[in-house]
Amino acid sequence: MNINIAIADDQKLFRKGMLALISSFELMQMVFEAENGKELLELYKNAEVKPDIILLDLSMPEMNGLDALKILKEEHPAVKVIVLTSHEAESFILATIQAGANGYLAKNAEPEEVELAIREVFKNDFYFTLPMLQVMRKGLVKKHNTINLEEEDNLTPREKEVLQLICKQLNSNEIAEKLFLSARTVEGHRNNLLLKTGSRNTAGLVLYALKHKIFDLDLLTN
Repeated sequence: MNINIAIADDQKLFRKGMLALISSFELMQMVFEAENGKELLELYKNAEVKPDIILLDLSMPEMNGLDALKILKEEHPAVKVIVLTSHEAESFILATIQAGANGYLAKNAEPEEVELAIREVFKNDFYFTLPMLQVMRKGLVKKHNTINLEEEDNLTPREKEVLQLICKQLNSNEIAEKLFLSARTVEGHRNNLLLKTGSRNTAGLVLYALKHKIFDLDLLTN
């Protein structure tokens, strides 16, 4: 199955470089490119072939990436967005994930990581590197006093178990096999987790798990 990609970035040279890179990946194609958030929304609305994944820069004129992301997710919640950035400030990461971003990619990432990020988001709905998760956790620790921890009590032990495996980037079939459940049952747990936590997508679930210390990042290094 082809993965259709779009990019929004105000740096033309970077866009053209990403276009060439995406074209070199198997079963991927760039369907359109935009130079700001406003153009992105217009192109998406009128595109005959809708992108499965949008690579979105945060710093753009006319309309920045965060504002464009919020509108995109309100009007087209199914579209998946990977935020491109040259800075990894905790505030930017948390804000974009809360707005519905599915992953984060540094602009100086290696080509192999770009391909991996796209494929992971397409398959599992999110992609974060361990350093990025550590930055997220650091940002959440700073906001600790403003976090309401009561929602955690609403999760059942099984839901927490599924959530921990989601954080390990296992898909529904892999989780089902590990827990001796059907994939349909796992999807039911995932849907319940989204409802109970108020998360927009799987990336939001990962943020919730970090926020409420349901998942330990040390488990990723074992």
